[in-house]
Amino acid sequence: MHYETIDDIIAADGLRLVLVQGFPSPWGQAAKAMMDYKQLGYRVGPQEAGGENTALLAWAGTNSGPVVAWNQERPVNRWDDILMLLERLAAARPLLPVTAAERVQVLGLAHEICGELGLGWNRRLDMFRPAIESAEPPPAIAAMAAKWGYTAESAAAANARVADTLRLLTSVLEAQHSRGSEYFVGDGPTAVDFYWVMFSNLVDLMPPELCPLDAALRPLFSNVPEVIRAAVDPILLAHRERFLRAHCVVPMEL
Repeated sequence: MHYETIDDIIAADGLRLVLVQGFPSPWGQAAKAMMDYKQLGYRVGPQEAGGENTALLAWAGTNSGPVVAWNQERPVNRWDDILMLLERLAAARPLLPVTAAERVQVLGLAHEICGELGLGWNRRLDMFRPAIESAEPPPAIAAMAAKWGYTAESAAAANARVADTLRLLTSVLEAQHSRGSEYFVGDGPTAVDFYWVMFSNLVDLMPPELCPLDAALRPLFSNVPEVIRAAVDPILLAHRERFLRAHCVVPMEL
């Protein structure tokens, strides 16, 4: 995967994706995996984790990744806006079901993984906590924590919330297996499958041959509290392994 400059990405037409360069940021990696699945061509630009990213901020209204842009339309950065854009651009390979009941289920589970107070949100709060509670929090970490609404109360509740989400995902997969499906909703891939696979790195980091994260950064992602580890049921990891190899580019491109 080739990173272009942010200036080139801003000036370009077509589909563009700004990723947190060098990190398995699950929001961006899920967007990328869904673009690949939908066979969409796209160009990639870098967001610097913890950096000011001033050009990105001026263009997209955020200095965080991911950002997705299509031609001269307004860039989008929220997970659901990105999903809806990709559905519009490649309707022939849908990741949202046709039926209303299943579509509601997909969007509800997706929010529980990607949305505010979801799995990713809460894991991020807990990952910030050691630095924030130190005597001198690094300014970059303090700024990111403030941006994502870090409070002592929300950080204290984060791990239990993640474990609860993992138990929910386990129960959904168990029910699906009982009816003969290997997917979270229906009988084929949906956005939920992609979100779980990419967000699973926050609770069980993939090995280097699948997620080639710099060795110096691996402890940040692999330091998972026991209450969360205990909630990662084998059925969740089996789904990840199967789906990753069947429907995603491996190893991940960071």
